[in-house]
Amino acid sequence: MNTFNKILDELNEEELNMFERDLKDGHVNKYIDRKKEFFNIKDKICPVCGNMVQEDCFVLIFGEPSIRKKAHFCGVDCLDYFLHNFMIDKNKKIKKEDGIHNHPI
Repeated sequence: MNTFNKILDELNEEELNMFERDLKDGHVNKYIDRKKEFFNIKDKICPVCGNMVQEDCFVLIFGEPSIRKKAHFCGVDCLDYFLHNFMIDKNKKIKKEDGIHNHPI
């Protein structure tokens, strides 16, 4: 709490009132949640290139609602590569399933 008190001591009256409004409106909690999410992200690795991802990484949530998956990408190029290959694999799977269903037994 000591660090927090130091931060509040540095605020003027207007800044303190703005902070109080943000606190009441839930903006502070949202920011804290985003910051905590970053701590969970900082040890993530891009599935395409293997680089460590940064706080401003790209996140893709995909899959069926009951088993959602989350992937973190270091850049647009890796996200694009992943999506391109994901769509190719998905289309191959759909064509394979359609071929199975269209053949008489």
